[in-house]
Amino acid sequence: MPICSECRQAVNRIYRLHPFAVPKNLGRGLWLNADCQCRIAERRALRERLERVAVKPALNLPMPPALRNHSFENFVVKDFNREAYTVCLKFAANFAKITDGKGVLICGKAGRGKTHLACAVLNSLKDRHTIGFAHVPTLLELLRRGEGDIQQLIAVDLLALDDLGSERESDWALEKLLVIVDGRLNQYKPTIYTTNFNIDELELRLGSRLASRVLYNSHDTAVLGPDWREIKYRGHGAFA
Repeated sequence: MPICSECRQAVNRIYRLHPFAVPKNLGRGLWLNADCQCRIAERRALRERLERVAVKPALNLPMPPALRNHSFENFVVKDFNREAYTVCLKFAANFAKITDGKGVLICGKAGRGKTHLACAVLNSLKDRHTIGFAHVPTLLELLRRGEGDIQQLIAVDLLALDDLGSERESDWALEKLLVIVDGRLNQYKPTIYTTNFNIDELELRLGSRLASRVLYNSHDTAVLGPDWREIKYRGHGAFA
């Protein structure tokens, strides 16, 4: 069992199965390290600091116009994506009962409908809860220019972070994402993540500290099937 180099506490390990098929050499899942006492104390201190910060009134963060009509009703449900659709539908239906801040991680290749499902959840809740949507690479670019509002991303009831892992890798980017993810977890606010990567790849992209927070505090699901953007482009169907 691994030992934390700071508090010398044994770190519990949790085994998570891959949400979809991966090459056999990667095994059925992977081990994740749970937070030790010093990490828990660090999160508690951050929560206390955040509680002392004057946060702007929680208002809905604007969703891009192209995503505002995404709903469960206009999502094309097939056998290969029914599980992800059901997970997201149940999450939206039970959102008001969530007390532990656990969100949803939606994995899958590009064009499978991950963003559609994330926005369907947001749009179904926007009249009763404050929501926010952020495309991660765009968000980080805004933060670099001093235009983003991290406190508001933390404050909304439900936030969707789209394309997690697609950002340009840097310690600065990972630290900003960690502040947002940790800030929301400390206030028990759920987050929806979408990513083009499987769990192994995501851990490599995000690093163990951020990846463990995302994976351990999310219901993971995978959207399978064809590339719907390509189908739409070819004129064989209408799906965004």
